[in-house]
Amino acid sequence: MTRERGPTPPPYALAQQIPQTDLDQEVIDLARLRTRPVLPRLAGYLRLGGPGFMNAALTLGAGTLTASMLTGATFGYRMLWLTWVSMGLGVFMMLAAARFACRGGHGVIDLQNRWHGRLVGSVMTALVGTLFVAVVFNFGQYSLGTHLLESLASALGVTLPRQINWVLYTALTSWLILAYGRQAGRGARLVETVMKTSIAVMLLSFGLCLVVVGVHWQEALRGLFIPWLPPGGPGLDLFIASSAAAVGVMDWFLLNYACLARGWGRHHEPLVRFDMTVGLCVPFVLVNWIIASVFAATLFEQGLQPDTAPELAAALTPLLGTTWAPVLFYVGFLAVPVTTTVGMSIAAAMALHAAMGWTPDPHSWRWRVSALLPQVGFLAVWYPNPIWLIIVIGAFLSLTNNIVGWSFFLLLNDRRAVGDDRSRSYLWNLGILLQITLLNSMAILYIFNRLDWWV
Repeated sequence: MTRERGPTPPPYALAQQIPQTDLDQEVIDLARLRTRPVLPRLAGYLRLGGPGFMNAALTLGAGTLTASMLTGATFGYRMLWLTWVSMGLGVFMMLAAARFACRGGHGVIDLQNRWHGRLVGSVMTALVGTLFVAVVFNFGQYSLGTHLLESLASALGVTLPRQINWVLYTALTSWLILAYGRQAGRGARLVETVMKTSIAVMLLSFGLCLVVVGVHWQEALRGLFIPWLPPGGPGLDLFIASSAAAVGVMDWFLLNYACLARGWGRHHEPLVRFDMTVGLCVPFVLVNWIIASVFAATLFEQGLQPDTAPELAAALTPLLGTTWAPVLFYVGFLAVPVTTTVGMSIAAAMALHAAMGWTPDPHSWRWRVSALLPQVGFLAVWYPNPIWLIIVIGAFLSLTNNIVGWSFFLLLNDRRAVGDDRSRSYLWNLGILLQITLLNSMAILYIFNRLDWWV
């Protein structure tokens, strides 16, 4: 005999600002879409979706794209398989985060604090895995974003050094960050629309760059489906970075609370699956595949191996020609750190409020300070944060991912926590266990590599 769920928690504070008539109409629209032909149904889901695109924009950050660039420049097409494997495994954990929100309206921090203790919930998931990561990783976004702004301005014949253009970067990202949650939910829709548009810009600009430089399709397909692991320490670092950067605690947390902020429930589960597929998985795999292929077809062929994202971009630019291609490349690349800064800052505000038990109010000073805390990353303009430091931190935090991952798995299968909504799928549980195993292996291999125990 199964145990029923306990009382449903009150709606998330950000969702309470959305008029009930709007939430009811969305449920009616979803019911109508399920009876429509495939293409109109997909178009409707694309209009209504959002949290998956938020996570794609969050995940496609400086660390992820730099790892793909370095992978393509260093190893050519041989590690393209890692993109879809790491994301494919990560989806199982993301669906668990969505299940907590849509079936019962549970914020994962509340569940963890109740059943696994505040050390796992408030500390490991909210403060360390989300807030701390957002603050540290935003140094990398600023470092990359201001470099790209300077390079883009130069390509357009304008001088705009990093020590000045960081003000533009801060103004744009802060406006989007503070817009989220305002105007009865319309602010969240605005930010999600910006994320969708930015992902489209990334795909268009990087895709056209790939058309310019060309691709060796036979090698690209071989690298996409035949696993290969690079030998030596530097190769292992890239392998760890690519695996750890796909999905982690902050991604799981943001999806859970972004669904809560939209007021999503059981009727939204088909929309969640669409959002995860079209909004997160497909853009992540395509963008990383295109970026790695561009650098495999150019820098790898010429034996050039710069060490940072700005150096990689500078080395690639002359190979794109002297017309529109370099400008388009910088525009698409600039969308990467901008959207990641926005996504991480929103996640940071949600995490701090959840950890401290505060009611999130986007009009309060507490929310504004929490949301803008990662903007301290502007200091990277004067004290550059090497991209490799981002990779090192990302690998180290895979230990946190492992602990929080086990918490998600146990909650998903705990009748006391979620009642009849627990997982009954062996495949789902297996996918989560494989994801946890991958994250744990990355942490162990990283330690071995640092101690020179890896041959």
